[in-house]
Formats: sequence, structure tokens, C-alpha cells
Amino acid sequence: MEVGEPPVAESQDYALRFEDLTVDDDLPLTDRIARYCRSGIALQRLVHVKMLAETAEVIGTRTTIAALIPLLSQLVVDQESVIRQHLASQLLPVALVSMVKNVGFGQPYKVSEMLEDRTIRKVYDSQGYEIVTTAVVGYLNKLIQDPDVDVRRSASDSLAGLAMQIREDDIAKAILPIPLQLAISPKASKRQLTPEQESHMEELRITAANLLAELGGAAEKDAVPVNVVRESILPAVLSLCDDPGFRARRAAAQALPRVLAGTTMGDAKSTVLPAFEALSKDEVYRVRKSTGECLVDMSRSMMIIAAKERDPAAVNTLRRKSLIPIAESLLVDPNKFVRHGMMQFLGPFLASFYPFVDSALYTILPGSSESDGSNHSGIVAQFFPHASSMVSRLNSSAAATTSAPTPTLASINAETETPLIKELQKALPQFIGASRSSTVSLKAVVSHRQKYRPDPEDIKAIVGRLLHHFTGLAKVITGDENTDAEMRVYCAYSYPAVVLLLGPENWEGQLKECFKTLLNPNYGLGEKAEPAIPPLPVKRCLASSLHTVAHILGPQIAAFDIMPIFRDFFLRDTDESVRLNMIRNFPTLLSLLDPTTRQQYLILWCEMIRGDEVLGAMKRSATNPLVLNWRQRNCVSRSIADILAMMDAAFVHTYLWPVVKLVLNDSISLVRDDAIWAIPILLKALCSENLVMDTAGGDAMRSKERWSAAACQEVISWLWESILKMTLSKSTGKLTSNGRNSNFSQRQLYCQICTALALAIQFGDGLKDPDDPVSELENKFSAHLSAQDIAEYGPYRKLSDSERSHLVRLLANDMLPVAIDFKDDGVTNVRLSLRKTLRLMPHDVAQTPAFQEATNVLEEEVQTWESFEGMQQNNPPAPPAQAQKGRPAAPTQQQEYHQNGVSNDKTREDVHDDGKGGKKEVLKRQAKGAFIRNWCCNT
Repeated sequence: MEVGEPPVAESQDYALRFEDLTVDDDLPLTDRIARYCRSGIALQRLVHVKMLAETAEVIGTRTTIAALIPLLSQLVVDQESVIRQHLASQLLPVALVSMVKNVGFGQPYKVSEMLEDRTIRKVYDSQGYEIVTTAVVGYLNKLIQDPDVDVRRSASDSLAGLAMQIREDDIAKAILPIPLQLAISPKASKRQLTPEQESHMEELRITAANLLAELGGAAEKDAVPVNVVRESILPAVLSLCDDPGFRARRAAAQALPRVLAGTTMGDAKSTVLPAFEALSKDEVYRVRKSTGECLVDMSRSMMIIAAKERDPAAVNTLRRKSLIPIAESLLVDPNKFVRHGMMQFLGPFLASFYPFVDSALYTILPGSSESDGSNHSGIVAQFFPHASSMVSRLNSSAAATTSAPTPTLASINAETETPLIKELQKALPQFIGASRSSTVSLKAVVSHRQKYRPDPEDIKAIVGRLLHHFTGLAKVITGDENTDAEMRVYCAYSYPAVVLLLGPENWEGQLKECFKTLLNPNYGLGEKAEPAIPPLPVKRCLASSLHTVAHILGPQIAAFDIMPIFRDFFLRDTDESVRLNMIRNFPTLLSLLDPTTRQQYLILWCEMIRGDEVLGAMKRSATNPLVLNWRQRNCVSRSIADILAMMDAAFVHTYLWPVVKLVLNDSISLVRDDAIWAIPILLKALCSENLVMDTAGGDAMRSKERWSAAACQEVISWLWESILKMTLSKSTGKLTSNGRNSNFSQRQLYCQICTALALAIQFGDGLKDPDDPVSELENKFSAHLSAQDIAEYGPYRKLSDSERSHLVRLLANDMLPVAIDFKDDGVTNVRLSLRKTLRLMPHDVAQTPAFQEATNVLEEEVQTWESFEGMQQNNPPAPPAQAQKGRPAAPTQQQEYHQNGVSNDKTREDVHDDGKGGKKEVLKRQAKGAFIRNWCCNT
């Protein structure tokens, strides 16, 4: 053994030295992995086993085969289970690099891309492919029989993933024999086993059932041949249904729905459904409880078969006649755990009868949570809760919302190469698109439900046999208060999905009574019974889904039944989560109402928002906990734009403009930053054509124009006074300081307001990004949406000619000239914000001489900074400034140019343009001189 090399794994009695505990980072990557994967120190082995996948991707196919594959034989038998577990998870990417030549560093595809997209064409290496299908599969076979359950689980996942990457013809002979061998019942073996051995063998059969389920489910997308499922996988799972161990039978019950999706209707009728029904009557209650939990997946699998069969009605009939009786028997099971388990999944089971594959909902199902702040996953959870595993299998390919970012010097070069529509989309805050995306998705689902209704026979069977069990969850009494509360939560969580299935035609009666009982547990006990408070999770579930239920039921039922509930139970609720949901979803509720009813509820909403519960709390003492409700105020600032787009000018000026002023003056910067995006919609709403008057004719039109001009001037004057601390002089007609100075962040905020106006005009011209997720949703749902839903609803959408002229006039004549003066601002970030604002202006606004002058000045400054940055990179790096005895450290460049957001470069104000480019040259010399002085001081 070389000096300094750690002992190999077998030498556990070796006396460790300090040198053995360190890792030689100077070794080449391959040598380092080879050395420390054989170390006698478990931690070193663990760290470098975790590096196998990324190392294989870096070094490529040939080196992986030569250097990494030989290490596996020793690691497979490592005495530490955690090392074997991580090794099992690393084997799939290592095997992929070993057998595929077009993956890894320097190749067209990354390992992660090829694992996610099985349609990518693979270029196999013959030697590596042979090694993987023999040696690596053998290592996985050993790990899948490991005594540790975590090792077996990781090995099973890797083996199932490897089956998706090799040739289909090799699955049956390379992968499938492993789970088939593990699934052999002990009845076939004549050996006498100890209790410990029997337990271990049962655990291996459970692992086999899970692996067979993965392989069988892959047949749905043609990753595994259907004949392999029917001839090998299905018989093995059916044999496990008769296993003497109840845990193996329970695992078989969980595997049956996955395998069913890869078979045919004949297999379902003759073998799978009878076996599942037998398990639902098993003598062990844990097995029966498992079948209740799997009913949702079984129903979904039947739906997948129906989509592939020529006669889907026959499959629906088979599903209805087979699964509903199983659910009924489990709901009256003598064991309470079985009953409660079936109650928990009753709502999702009912929702599974909705034609999911053919619906618009299937299109928007995400495989993971969205990062743009959209509510797609929330919609899916409301319609199909508790079915996440099946959802991911049906669509396996499938945040934070922030305001527009402040531009920085580092981003200038990238911005110049960005197409206009991309730059506009990037400047628009994500919550605007997220709100519209959720609205479009909801409208598409509801419209599809109205055009393509579920099977009437399914609806009849559910209403007649199961609905009373579901609605009974709202008032169930089990003898345990905690269980009763949980059942009410399950009912509330699944309620929108059941309403979507049954539709508004079944609202009156059980569904309506259930909804009211969830809100008031004493409902129906007589007039003398006082209203009771529901469990808080129930109230939160209903608050988050109230707008969904309202859209499903339609405008008429929403106005007469849902909105009174909103007013009486949710509008002034004291719980923060309930109130947040109400504020966030209120615009969607309003969109269902006629104008008169809409105004009535909006007046109530404004009173609540401006009261002490939300915006009024800012006026109170800082010791009051309500002052900390900034999240509610932020929800108001984000939702106000959607409300403004629905109302007429007079109502906006009277009721909504005061709310906008409050959020624009909020003490939290995030609330203010999000509120500015409502200003263009506010000014658009104040356009004369949006003002409703009783009179008509020329005098009425002139009155509208005068009213609109005065209202808009009031808004703009308030912005000048509150943000810039400037007042319009009546005598001179010019802006003068009102005695207070605005800080640099307020001037940046004013630039952002101008940006918002520019974006409203640009998007109002019909500009669309083809890669915009909202546009993609609209294209997918165009068959289910009206023209109004797509083109007109929501802020930052289409403008009329009058509205566009109105906004352009306000921007060019009132707002932008004040912002242009910031070109000489003493704070760099203000000038950068102005530069970004000017870059986004519409073409007809950008023609004035003042605009051109400001643009040229800022572009010259940018070029100066770019030249200065290049000079920095060409000079040797300055050593870190350290304070010496008797002399303080020299200020850094950042300290010299910026302190507390204000520039210290006083000489900038003394620069004069000589008309021959002298200003640019002086700025360059000043920047160069400042850099040299700073570098010399540091040196």
C-alpha cells in the first residue's frame, strides 16, 4: 500500500493515522474515486459512492467501464447498509452512461434528460450494454435481496428505471426473471425455513410485488410489451394474491391497479377484478383496508382501458358493477379501521368516475409543483385529491411570485440580445400571468364539463348508492371527536371534485345540505339550535375552493346560494388563512355575477378591506398583532388589478381608488411593488368610454371627457405628491418640491409605474409570446373557451382604440417627462431603472427629443461602465485591503461609489458635454482614474 493511502475496506483492524482521515483533493477524479471507494473509513466510502453518478457523466462511457464498474463488486457487499443503499441509487445513472454513448459530458444529452424522456434515441455501446445487462443487473439482483428494506427499495427503483432504458426485447430475459423469482410462493419450496427466514422471504415477495407493479404500469405507455404483462407479470401478481402472508397479499392488492392498466378488458373481467374482489373480503382487516385505498387507482385504470377499447361504455359498465359494490361492502365493514379508511377515500373514488382522460383537466395536470406561482396544482388537488400517485403515472411528463426585478449592470449585455416580446414578458410580474392561467384553466374545465357530461348511468348509480355515504361524512358520529373532525376534513377536501362530477343539476338536495352542514355542524337540528363553529381545517378547505364550486354550479346558483355563504361565513372571518383565500379568490367569484350584484358585494368587500381587519390595521399601534398582516395586504395589492378590469369608471373612482392609495402607501415594500401594477388598469378604467351616464349626446360625451380628465389628473397628482414628494404649482404649471425629499427607492418605484403603463399599452396592442404558458393554455383550451374568455378577461390584455389613446396621452404628457429627469439622478440604480423603463416604451411614445436625449445619455453611461469593467479585468487583481498600524484600510471600489444607495462620485455632476463626445471621454477618464487610485491604495 502506498504511503498516505487509506486502508482498503477489508482492513478494519488497521491503526488509522491522521493522514488516513484526510482526502487528497489533488488526485485526478477517477483516481480519487477508485482510492476512496476502497477506503477502510466508512464515511470516505459513503462520500465517494455518492459521487459515482456525476463522475460517470463527466468521464464518459469508456472510462466508466474501465474504472468504475470494477469497483461495484466490492461495494455491493459493503458492511454498511447506508453505503449499499446509496450504491443502489447510483447504479442506474452509472449503467446508463456505461451502455449509452450519446449521454454525458460533451454528448448531446444529460443523464437526467434521458431518464426523464424515454423517447430520446439511444446509441448503445455493445460492450457496455453487455456489461449492464449481465454484471450490473446481477449487482441489483443481490441488492434487491438485501436484509435492509431501504436498500431493497432503492435497488427496486433502479431496476425498474433500468428496464425503461434497455431494449424492449431484453426486458423479459434480463430484468423480469428477478421479480418473478422473488415472487415464488413458499408453497413451491420444500425446504424447512426458520421464522426469521420466512419473514425475510415474505419481505422479498413484497418487494417483488412492488417491482412487478412498476413494470406492469409501464406497459400503459408501451415501455414494456403488453404480452409480457399478460403472460408473465399478471400471473405472478395473481399468485401473490393467494400468498399465505397477509403483507404479501396487501402488496398484491396495491399492485393490481398498476398491472391492470397494461392489460385488456378481457383480463380485467376474467382475472383481475375477481381477484381484487376476493381481497376486499380477506380475513385480515389490513388487506381489506388496502383494497379500499386502492379503489381510486383501480377505477382510473379501468378508465385507461376504456380509452383504448372500441366499446368504452362496456368498460364503464363493468367498472360500475364491480367497484361500487366493493365500496358499499367496505363502508359497512365490521372493522372500524376498514370503514374509516373507505370513508377517507370515498370522495376521490366518486371523483374517479369523471371522464378524466378526455377532459381539459388532463391537459393541465402537472408532474411537479409549478414555479410561476400558478394555481394549477391547486385545481388538480381540488378535483382529484389523494390520487397523486395515479396522477403522476397518468401524466409523468408534466413559488414564488415576485415583482419585476431591478436591473443590474451584469444583466445589461444579456438584455440587449433579448427579443422584445421576451423582454416584455420578463418585465411583467409573474403573479399577473399566474392569476390569468388559473382562471383560464378553471373556465376550460367547467366549459368541458358542460359540453361532455359523465356517463348518466354512472351518475345514477353514485347518487342512488354512494352519495348519501359521502354527504353523511359532514355529520358522522363515530364516538371519537378527532375521527369525526378528520372525516369532515376529507369531505370538505373532496367536495369540489364530487360537485364537478354530479354538476349543478344535482345541487339541490344532498349536495347543498352537505355544504351547509360542513359550515354549521348544527344545521338541520331546528331553528332553536345555535350555529356551531366547524373545525378550522374544514373552513379553510371550503374557503380555498369556494370559487371553484361557484364556477361549476354556474352564475345563477352562485348568486343565490354561494355568495350569501361568502358574505355570512367567510367575508369577515378572523382566521388569516381563510381571509387570504377570500381575498385571493374574490375576483374569480365576482366574474360570475351580474353588474348590479357585483357592485353590492364589492362594496362590502371594500368596507372590510379598508377596515381594521386588513388595511386599517396599519393606522394602529405597532404593538397590535394585526399590524403584521402584510400578507393579506399583499394579496389585496395583487388582486385589485383583476377587480378594476371588471368595474365601470365611477365605481372605480369612488370605491377602489381609495384602496389603491392605501396599498401604494403601505409600509412593506413588496406590497407597494405589487400594487403599482394596478395603476395602468386603474387609469384604463377611468377612460371616458368606461364611464356610464344616463344621458346621451354631445354634451354627455364632453362631460365624460371632463370627468375622466379630472379623475386621471387626481391620480397622477397623488402619485407625484406621495411618491416623488412634488406638487404641481397652479401658477407656473410646473412640479415643485413640497418640502420633503423622496428617497431613491421611491424614484425607482415611479420608474416602475411608467414601466407598467408601457407594458399595458404593448400587451394591449396584441403582442403575444408563443412560449408563454398562459398562451399555451389558451391554445389547448380554445375549443372550450369563448372569445371573451381568451381575449378580453383580465388586466394587461386587449385595449380599445380609445383606451390606448387615453393611456398613451397620460404616459407621454404627464408621467414620462417627470421620469426622464432621473437621467441625472445621483443614484446608479435609479438611472438603471429609468434605462430599463425607456427600453420598454411603445414606439409612438419614444419619438420625443427629450426621450431620445435621455436614452443617449444612459446608453453612453452604460458603455462607459462596460469599458471600465473591461479595464478592471485586464489589470492584476488587487490584494485584499487590510488595516495597518496607524492607517485605516483604503475604501473599496463599491464603498467609494455607493454608500447607502447614494453615489459619492461628486465630480459626475460637474461633467459637461462639449457637443463632440467630450462627456463620454471625461467619464471614462474619471472612472479610470478612480480605479487606479483605489488599486494603488490597496496595493
